Amino acid sequence: MSERKSYIGTLGYRAYKRYVRFMNEHIMFRRVYYLNRENLPELGKPCMIVSCHQNCANDPLVLLLGLENESHPFVIARGNVFSWHPLITKFFLWLGMLPAFRLAYDGEENLKNNEETIRISGGKMLEGNRLIMYPEGTHQDKHWLGDFSYGYTRLAFQTAERDNFEHDIVILPSAHHYSSYFGLQADVMIRFGTPISLKQFYELYKQKPRTAQREVNKLVREQIQNMMLDIRDLDHYNQLDWLRESEYGVEHCKEMGLDPAYLPDKLQSDKSLVEQIENSESKDDLFAMISKTIDAEDALGVTEQDIMKKKGWCVTLLSMLAQLLLLPIWVVSLYPNAIHYYVPKLFLKTDRMFENSWTFIIPVVVGIPFFFLLTVLVCGLVWGWWWQSVVWMMLAVYPGSLFTWYVGKWMQSTCRNLKMLFCMNKLQTLMAMRKHLFEEIKK
Repeated sequence: MSERKSYIGTLGYRAYKRYVRFMNEHIMFRRVYYLNRENLPELGKPCMIVSCHQNCANDPLVLLLGLENESHPFVIARGNVFSWHPLITKFFLWLGMLPAFRLAYDGEENLKNNEETIRISGGKMLEGNRLIMYPEGTHQDKHWLGDFSYGYTRLAFQTAERDNFEHDIVILPSAHHYSSYFGLQADVMIRFGTPISLKQFYELYKQKPRTAQREVNKLVREQIQNMMLDIRDLDHYNQLDWLRESEYGVEHCKEMGLDPAYLPDKLQSDKSLVEQIENSESKDDLFAMISKTIDAEDALGVTEQDIMKKKGWCVTLLSMLAQLLLLPIWVVSLYPNAIHYYVPKLFLKTDRMFENSWTFIIPVVVGIPFFFLLTVLVCGLVWGWWWQSVVWMMLAVYPGSLFTWYVGKWMQSTCRNLKMLFCMNKLQTLMAMRKHLFEEIKK
């Protein structure tokens, strides 16, 4: 096997990757941004991509799909998912997932297995494969950066040492940012930072390994923190998160000369707004006012986005009429899309951050292929509708799935708008609270 083939995925892997990329960039997300992709080291050079962990399996999925289609990157993943079933384990390994065992999830007896993962992943890097790691060790449930473990720096330096420090191991920081963690058709952004060469730290590592790891970790963490939305005041996270998504947050973005519909611009504006509020002397009073506004919205059963997009009776009634006309088509579109959207939620336990991962992965890996074949076989064998069923299922997968999703969201939004129209007194009180709040923030 040539050196180049060692980091090139097989034909089957590349074809499957194209399928998943299409589903990810057209159904799962509305827009996907890859910024500074030119910072990626040349394909075939040892590289470790290190990122913040914001949204469970969606993070490595979006990241590896943003790399060259011919490349076959590897991802360090939670070790306990490799114990589900031998066939699932083989599938994960084929995809490029390698297990990392942690005390909290896998028990002390499994920690020794990490040495094998370090050996394999280090060898993959030296062959020219890119390795993706998340040093926080687990996904977060908010826009903030957790503590880093030194497992990734230890792996990188041990790989270089194993190679007698002949090759330069490069660490490339990156950061994820989502417009929303839940539901389909959100926006997501991957920003790549400046590559960090470990070669400059090799001599220090030979003398003081821990010091070299600390210095590299500091550089990596600083870059990631600067590229993401890192809300440090977790006690008031809900208030800050509400404010940046509110009408005031949108206007703040426009006042900066930025486009709130363009996720990189919105991130820049959100970072500025959060920093201003966190450093404000009157932030406690502002947080109390925001909390009251959030409670008033919850009591009315609406969101800030509903208020920003509120409509009058005429538009609402026309929307209801249009939805009534579309209802038969929407009901037909529920098969099999409703199964894809709602059944995966049954697998959720207490961690809602798995919601989008299950909603995407289960249909893409199992649901869509299964229902496609099932429908074609049944329609073909019973009625002889072979090509008709193929066309029907192709339309059901895309754009039928988007039709199901958007019409469903439209119906829900109309119901909430009706609620506001029937509760005008409460709505006017809420509008007055919001106006006063935004005026106080401007001061």
